[in-house]
Parts: sequence; C-alpha cells; structure tokens
Amino acid sequence: MFKEILKYKTLNFKKGDYLFQQNSEANRLFFLDKGRIKLVRETSDGQPLVIHIAYARETFAEASLFANKYHCHAICDCPCTVLSFDKSTVLQYLQKHPNATMDLLKIHTQQVRDLRLLNEIKSINSAYNRVTTFFDSEVDENSEFHFSYSLKDMAQKLGLAHETFYRTLKILEQEGRISRKKHLIKIR
Repeated sequence: MFKEILKYKTLNFKKGDYLFQQNSEANRLFFLDKGRIKLVRETSDGQPLVIHIAYARETFAEASLFANKYHCHAICDCPCTVLSFDKSTVLQYLQKHPNATMDLLKIHTQQVRDLRLLNEIKSINSAYNRVTTFFDSEVDENSEFHFSYSLKDMAQKLGLAHETFYRTLKILEQEGRISRKKHLIKIR
C-alpha cells in the first residue's frame, strides 16, 4: 500500500535470520515481498509459540504500529525479501491522509476475517474436509484459486503435514473435484 508513496528499505535475509526480536524497539512496519516469515512469541516459561506465518505479498507485525516493542520474534523460514517502512513516517502519512487510513483499515479487517476463517478451517479434523473447505473459501467467481506460495507452504498454512496434503490433493484430482496447474487450482 505504501510502496508507491513512502520511502522504504529493501532487506534481504537468509533462512534462520531474525528480522526483529521480541521486546526490541518497534520502529518499522513490514511488507514481505518474497519468502515466508514465522512470528514466534516466547511464552513466560521460555517456550516458543508460532503465532503467525506471513507469506509473500503480505504485511506482518501490524500491531507494532501502536506498540513500543515487538511482541514476538520475526524469523525467516526461507530466503526473504522484506520492504521496511519507518513507523513514524507511516503514522504521519496516515494522519494527513484519511482515505489511506481507511484503505489500511479495510486491509487489516480482511486479514482478521481471513485469519478467523483459517482458524476455523484448521479445527476440522479430516484432512480431506479441511482442504476442500479451504479451497471453497478461496475460489473466485470462476471456481479458481490462484496462489503465490508453494504447495508445501499451503500445507503448513492449513496445519497439515505436506505428505498428508499431497495425498489429499491426489485423491481430489482422482475424484475429478479439482485440477491443478502451477499456481492455480480449479474446483469442479
């Protein structure tokens, strides 16, 4: 959203690199251009808890907009390219441009809705039903689901072992319920 308007830094990371750490000063906002980033919170007893996985073309750590410190670690799960925006510059821009504020609010509202739906889908025990419910929620008016991440990432997003996910895709194809191309799944 801000890429065409505000200055940003392009940052490149390797798998395992930290973009920021829990309790460090929250002074940047981020857009994941390429890759996958895990947001991991350390619990009070020091246990790591994955609270979100950000995929390419998504913002993440949005709560830092109004926080002094990051509430989790951001760890690169593969090579990543991140656009980093100065938080104070973003806040100043939003104060002066109410339409941009409304656009950002719409984006974040949709993200909350999507995360709640994904949480609901992940509570489905059957891998088959979980996958079909997810596809049904993601298809466009042409019964097509276009995605920019890998099938392995999709399995992780759904909380399934990738082997289980691949088997389920094969069953759905054999039943004629889906057809697949590189970054497209057609529901029949």
